[in-house]
Parts: sequence; structure tokens; C-alpha cells
Amino acid sequence: MGTGENEYKLKILENKSGEVEIVGNQEGLRFLANVCKNLSDLSDEEAKTAANHYHFAEFFGNLEEGSAKELIVLYDPDL
Repeated sequence: MGTGENEYKLKILENKSGEVEIVGNQEGLRFLANVCKNLSDLSDEEAKTAANHYHFAEFFGNLEEGSAKELIVLYDPDL
């Protein structure tokens, strides 16, 4: 995920209390923030399309191996 020095790393874990933890290096957290920013910039009409969400999963190659959970970040203008 990324190359060399700018390689981002994200992992989704579940701690002993059952809470979900999003763990990342600096670039990984910036990537997650950018995903959220881009989703928040969608118009309400765009939010009614498939562009309204982003999937994080090991099988997509955007989460580190050993992630306990997958994550979907979704923009809902009606929330």
C-alpha cells in the first residue's frame, strides 16, 4: 500500500473489550482521513450512488494482514 517511504499501513482490530481499533502509521491515518474528506465532499446526489462509500479489507489490499475486521466508510446525507 504505497511504495517505499510513503507506504501506508492500516489495520482494523478488535480489542479485549470488544471495541474496534483503527491502527495505522502516519501515512495510513492520512489515507483514512483523505477517504473521509473525499466522501464528505460528495454532493447529496452523488451520495445516492455507489461513490458514497469506501471498503477497507485485506482482500482489497488496503488493510494489513491480520486485520480482524473489514471496514466500510459510508457517507449518508440523511443522517
